Amino acid sequence: MIDRETIKAAKAVDMNIIFDEFNWEKDRYGRVRCPHPNHNDSTPSCTFSESRNTCKCFGCGETFDTIDLYQCLCEKVNGRVVPFYKAVEEILKLEDIAKGSGGNVAINNSSSQACGYQFGGNKSSQSNVQVTNGNNITPYEMIVGNSKLLTGYELNYLHDRGIMLYDSYVYDKKIYTAQNIDKALQTETDQNEINRLNEIKARGTFYKGIAPILKANRIQIKHNYWEGVNSIIYLVDYEADDEDDLCLDKFYMNTERHMAVQKSLDGSHTKRALGASDFNFITQELGYNKNNDIYICEGIEDALSCVMNGIKSISLNSIANLKSLIHYLSEEHALHCNERFVICFDHDGAGRKATEELKGFFEAYNQNPPKNQKYDYAALDYPQEFHDINDYWKSRVFG
Repeated sequence: MIDRETIKAAKAVDMNIIFDEFNWEKDRYGRVRCPHPNHNDSTPSCTFSESRNTCKCFGCGETFDTIDLYQCLCEKVNGRVVPFYKAVEEILKLEDIAKGSGGNVAINNSSSQACGYQFGGNKSSQSNVQVTNGNNITPYEMIVGNSKLLTGYELNYLHDRGIMLYDSYVYDKKIYTAQNIDKALQTETDQNEINRLNEIKARGTFYKGIAPILKANRIQIKHNYWEGVNSIIYLVDYEADDEDDLCLDKFYMNTERHMAVQKSLDGSHTKRALGASDFNFITQELGYNKNNDIYICEGIEDALSCVMNGIKSISLNSIANLKSLIHYLSEEHALHCNERFVICFDHDGAGRKATEELKGFFEAYNQNPPKNQKYDYAALDYPQEFHDINDYWKSRVFG
């Protein structure tokens, strides 16, 4: 039984400590996205009152004190349901840690680790540039300069698409990272909660996370707030000291290129800022899978769905970049033994048209191939009721 004074002390803990713990960022107006697990708040609609130490969401009408906030973010970010008494204990521990580190909380949860990799000298991944609207700033530099480490909200966005950066379990149509479950089991004392966590591990479907594959391919996934839009950013860096290390099975473009794709989290539109590359290969770690298929996808999330299945992929990032890929396949790509390209475009008019155009290229190329090396190709026949391969993959993950 927790006494009133202890509960009062937990509610008095500076709410900023909890924001820091979950990397839950404020926008330039001091607002945050709603922490409630059932409110998919794509733009910040929650005001934070420093004087009252509370949040109020004007989207769903909920008001959160410190304990409410902690319980909601535990579930929303980590998939962890925390009882009231446990939340009180953990909030007070967080305050002790914050005071012990001079007010700077060390963030160790999986949401903050995300894909903010450091590549040892890679200037794009270490950029802390404060971007202005100067005439010499390129769109790519603007995106890189404004990007930050992935937060739990963006991680949940990927989870909703069936894409898992870390080893995870899917149970009752929800995703729980293995790291968070193991961490909770080490500290949990409530037997009912221990039983629930063990049931997730025993009965949930396990998926291996793709963070190591993204790291091997020098792909970062970050958060960006640009021109009033909360977005997820995919950054690809081809500037490697040794391209054999960059793409272990030799599928790489032979020039130094950069690419950035920005996608708004509410799905209303996509903003793109591209460097020299209009598309990118995503290969897997050595020994991960011996499949020689390479799936050609319209978007990077479609390509990541393939990676989740151990398949090499290409993201065009836009169907408008098809001609760039055709030029590359015609002039630059070195064919490999048993390699097959699988066309995997959307089930809409543009996707069908692009499929026929790419098939036409392969057919024409194979009529008179250099060195008598022909392209092996196919078109993926996935069910028509799904708009794209990611939609199909989500149906497989969540049943």
